[in-house]
Amino acid sequence: MKKVILGLVFVLLSMVAASAQTKDEANFMAMEKQAWDAFGKGDSKFFETFLTDEAMVGTDFGFSSKAQIVKDIGTKPCELKSYVFNNFKVVMLDKNTALATYEATQDTTCGGQKSPDKVIASTVYVKRKGKWMGMLHQESAVQPMPSK
Repeated sequence: MKKVILGLVFVLLSMVAASAQTKDEANFMAMEKQAWDAFGKGDSKFFETFLTDEAMVGTDFGFSSKAQIVKDIGTKPCELKSYVFNNFKVVMLDKNTALATYEATQDTTCGGQKSPDKVIASTVYVKRKGKWMGMLHQESAVQPMPSK
């Protein structure tokens, strides 16, 4: 009987943990979508409050500080027609730090040039004064694995 009760407790705790992970993923995915939407609209004001003061973004063009990101996005250098996230995952590094990783398929043009259709992305979130904020965002174009 004790084994059955312990087994049920384990199953219930596993279900609670899985439910919390799903909720975390949904919350962080919503924040990522807000950031992508703001980027597409050229809404630099969003990034003034979304990013920590020491935030960095890494892309094929290099790393940019928060000030540079806000300035660049305000010029709306890209046209983001659509995007879809796949394989979105969140790892809680501690109670105030989370790592979101995902693949994005996008239809984007920057400076008149087509952006890669697929990127892998990661964002490190930190909780400041009870609010989740982006501290580091990275994107890399997905390329086929070279063959020998």
